Amino acid sequence: METKLFLITPPFTQLNTPYPATAYLKGFLNTKGIASAQADLGIEVILELFSKPGLTDMFAYIARSEGDFSDNARRILALRQDYIHTIDPVILFLQGKNPTLALQICQDDFLPEASRFSQVEELDWAFGSMGTQDKAKHLATLYLEDLSDLIVECVDPHFGFSRYAERLGRSANSFNELYG
Repeated sequence: METKLFLITPPFTQLNTPYPATAYLKGFLNTKGIASAQADLGIEVILELFSKPGLTDMFAYIARSEGDFSDNARRILALRQDYIHTIDPVILFLQGKNPTLALQICQDDFLPEASRFSQVEELDWAFGSMGTQDKAKHLATLYLEDLSDLIVECVDPHFGFSRYAERLGRSANSFNELYG
């Protein structure tokens, strides 16, 4: 029976920084004839969370919790159906799988908007008439950052697209041996 090696990039690494180690290891193992597979759990977790079922579950979780939410969180919660309806197309756009969605994203009425969109003045000046794709990526990022703000406030205060729970690792006060 052949043993196959499974290489995993752990979840909650910095999503905006590629971690090619497992890809390089898989390539090296292939040259040696060693069977291997690779998975990036960081991407997998985010794609699961930022999906129609993921947002549906998250909004249900928040609805069950009791909290005194900020105006921004209340706005996002009021627009939950709009977020659930738009999340899958937005993720496909950001993955480069639906570039034609850029025009819709750039329309004022496609994406639900919370506090991150208060900074979107003069976008036409910033991106020009030729920057539709870049403008749409920027708006889609603001949309995801609004959802991230909701997660931080209502679900997990350590959540972030980069440096997730970094403070926990920096503040370790003991490095005792695991086996002793």
